[in-house]
Amino acid sequence: MKRFVLRKAFSYLAKSDSQFPLKVVFANGSTYQNLPGDAEITVRFNTNFSEWMTFFLNYIGFIEMYRLGEVDIEGPDGDKEATRKLLRMSYEMRKSPLEKTVNPVAWAFKRWQEWRLNNRSYLQEKRNLYAHYNMPAEFFHYMNGELYGYTEGYYQTGHETQNEAQFKKYDYMCRKLRLKPGDKVVEVGSAWGTMALMMAKKYGAHVVNYGLVDEQNRIMMERIIHMGLQDKIRIEKRDCRELGHERERYDKYVSLGVLEHAGKDCVEDWIKNISEALKPGGIGVITNVGHYSRYYTDYIIGKYIWRGCYFPSMGDIFKYCEKYDLHIVDLEDTHFLYADTMEVMLSKMLEHWDKIQAINPKIYNESFRRIWMLYYLGSIEGFKSKHSALQTFQYTFVKGRGDVYPKTRGFLYNKPFDTSDMYEYEVPLGQDGFPELSGQVVHPHTHPVGLPYEVAVGKEVEPFFPK
Repeated sequence: MKRFVLRKAFSYLAKSDSQFPLKVVFANGSTYQNLPGDAEITVRFNTNFSEWMTFFLNYIGFIEMYRLGEVDIEGPDGDKEATRKLLRMSYEMRKSPLEKTVNPVAWAFKRWQEWRLNNRSYLQEKRNLYAHYNMPAEFFHYMNGELYGYTEGYYQTGHETQNEAQFKKYDYMCRKLRLKPGDKVVEVGSAWGTMALMMAKKYGAHVVNYGLVDEQNRIMMERIIHMGLQDKIRIEKRDCRELGHERERYDKYVSLGVLEHAGKDCVEDWIKNISEALKPGGIGVITNVGHYSRYYTDYIIGKYIWRGCYFPSMGDIFKYCEKYDLHIVDLEDTHFLYADTMEVMLSKMLEHWDKIQAINPKIYNESFRRIWMLYYLGSIEGFKSKHSALQTFQYTFVKGRGDVYPKTRGFLYNKPFDTSDMYEYEVPLGQDGFPELSGQVVHPHTHPVGLPYEVAVGKEVEPFFPK
């Protein structure tokens, strides 16, 4: 019975737009093919158990078995392209991005996951972040390039290298912020430091970074010391929901790809605290993966990639911004840029896989490679597919209704991007941070962790900026 059901399920993919011929090989050696012609995708069930898991748990069981090697996805162009084609057909079987087909197993698993990993608890939020970002920095370095760029790059011409696209992205964000020398900026999420370094060095801003993850903070601190920016950048190991204790202290706010980590029940708290920390007329930029409407994060993504994550809806962002006097003056949907960025990241991960494995073979094993490849390919297809609801937004906002932001957007584009100083921000692959400088005395106003996270909640933050 289970094989009959599995054949029926795979047969539906023949109705997709792409219609790649797909062959299924079951554990007993029997086969099924959905379309005539040479198979471009072969799904191989290596065990009877993997068939039962797919039968009972649907796509969740199938992916779990694929991760463990009990299911293989193969093709003449390799497992990467075969998996891409399978995911593309899966997206194409969705009649509309607004249609919500309820899988009862996935529904129950997701509700349980959301309850267990909910970020309402500060300690749980920290655990969730550490599960991803506190992995050895070398992994992200090999994958994200010499600038550690982790959100959508700015592929202005389409011919940029990974580093160039990321460097232009950071400069583009600074332009959106209307940064100028002496601006007091708070950044949430360190992302190993590049955004803060550019704001301080190239634009002359004074930056406080709220970063919770020790491994990211370590790399950021080494880079700050290396570039001699201890007087302009300070790292605080604190949560965005503590920003309200620094009432109206900042001219600018920025977070790139961090709002997703607020979690389903904490988005309003984040936006409230951002508003409280900005001065009247202050400018902020938030970029995040999101949706137009409300959707739960996929169970597999929440389990293996983004624990406790929630991709907020545009409607909720608008509602909370209106409630807390943040007025959106510019909005971009950049999901195609994120697709291009993730394509490069996946290629870099696979290119450097032997080196990544050598970092820690217990972490970076075949199961890890499979689930991350699936995550990247699924995201790429999700960003590109007309049947998907996955978006990436860049919100620029002003606190209050003051006439403080340019009325046109020529300032974003009328000056060419200059990457001639990009090398100053690069860290050569294989060299994470600058450990030879670790023995230097750190400026007393700059310390790796700020106030201890566990005791910082509710405490006033000592002013950092020059008077």
